[in-house]
Amino acid sequence: MKQKFDRSDLRLLVLATFRYSLGRRTYMPDFIVDFIIKNKELLNKGDWNLFIQEIKESLSLGNSCDIGTWDKLIDFSKEMLSTKQKNHNYEN
Repeated sequence: MKQKFDRSDLRLLVLATFRYSLGRRTYMPDFIVDFIIKNKELLNKGDWNLFIQEIKESLSLGNSCDIGTWDKLIDFSKEMLSTKQKNHNYEN
C-alpha cells in the first residue's frame, strides 16, 4: 500500500533531519541540504530563519567539508528570505 504524506508531515521530517544532521560527519549534511534546496516549497519564512540561526549557534558543524555545506544552506536561506520578502508571498 502506498503511503502519502501531506506537506506538514514532510516539513517536519525535513526539520528533524536537518537538526539530526548538524554536526554529523557523514553523508547526511550533504543529503539534507540538497533535499532542502530541491524541495524549498515545503518551507516557510520561519524555517529559513531557523536554519540560519541553528547553524550559526551550533557548537559543531562536523568536518571542514561540512562547514561549506552549511554555509551553502545559510546562503540559500538568505536568498529565499530576500526573494520572498520582495514578492511579499509569505504567510509566516
